[in-house]
Amino acid sequence: MKILAIDTSTAAASSAIVENGSLLCEFTINDGKKHSEKLISIVNIALENSGIDINDIDAFACSIGPGSFTGLRLGAAAVKGFGQALNKPVIAVPTLDALAYNVFPYSGLICPILDAQRNMVYSSLYTTKDNELMKLEDYRAIGIDELIDKLGKFDERIAMLGDAMPIFGEKLKKALPNVIESSPGTLYPRASSVALLAEKLYKEGKALRYDELKLYYVRKSQAEVEYEKKLKIDISPMTGEDIEAVYDIECLSFKTPWSLESFKTEIYRNSAAKYLVAKLDGKVVGYAGMWIILDEGHITNIAVHPEHRGKKIGDALVKALIELARENSVNRMTLEVRPSNWAAINLYKKHGFCECGVRKGYYQDSGEDALIMWLEL
Repeated sequence: MKILAIDTSTAAASSAIVENGSLLCEFTINDGKKHSEKLISIVNIALENSGIDINDIDAFACSIGPGSFTGLRLGAAAVKGFGQALNKPVIAVPTLDALAYNVFPYSGLICPILDAQRNMVYSSLYTTKDNELMKLEDYRAIGIDELIDKLGKFDERIAMLGDAMPIFGEKLKKALPNVIESSPGTLYPRASSVALLAEKLYKEGKALRYDELKLYYVRKSQAEVEYEKKLKIDISPMTGEDIEAVYDIECLSFKTPWSLESFKTEIYRNSAAKYLVAKLDGKVVGYAGMWIILDEGHITNIAVHPEHRGKKIGDALVKALIELARENSVNRMTLEVRPSNWAAINLYKKHGFCECGVRKGYYQDSGEDALIMWLEL
């Protein structure tokens, strides 16, 4: 199996090709140019030097964050483009996992740190167990002084690496005598680490369609924070006037979308159906549906327009559905979700849903099982 991976999460950009656990080629450049000016070139260099045609690549991978907002978006756009054009799967690798993998295996703790500006870093904590990289703490944006306090509780040697080390390395080593600064070659995430971790994720069944790839920022950019302050999400019952917009979102969100006629039937003829739409500035950007039968509510669809994902619209819709269920004396809610849809599963769990079963081969387009999730109200 051949995987082409790229990393554009920091000032350096790299590409690599791995085949069945062996690194064939890796190229990294940190020349001060914008990633947009060099990304395709470094991908072509990796392909040419490994003697592999891009059509023979089995899957494409990229780091998904945290890191540079602009760099991450560029890398993800490239990988999505490759996946869509060549009809190949894509694989999402957390940036901090890839950075920690630069020094794997290591007998002590591994603490990668990436500069998050404002005296903060993106960080996590890892160790090696059973010859696997194990994450001990979740990804986070944390002040450097708080990180020092947290790391001060450990007696083990701590290998620290990442582009924040030139900024905070001396302070860390002075405060923590058990800190070991890794070599300069480990300062940046490497595409080879992304590729090797991607190969493992692929074998675990965690490859994605190109349109399922999502970035993980940990902390929003300042521009996004200011923009979202101005957002006012309006949740209201779906009407006939909303059907066309809802159908467009359905087609953009699912491989086997419901038909336009199905939505008309739901709104005009199904008395058990309850549908909501989310609007921004009067425009439909998301929707959610539920059938209420006796005291049970079955969630049928939830989708958000791709251009408006990551704005907590899905979160608002799930919350509104739960409130609607309570208003209609529903005692429990249920839904089916693909096991590969991590974002949706985490969203439902956030609102109290629990996994309670599996429907084998539920999704006809892929034969994939469905997780059954329940919420007792």
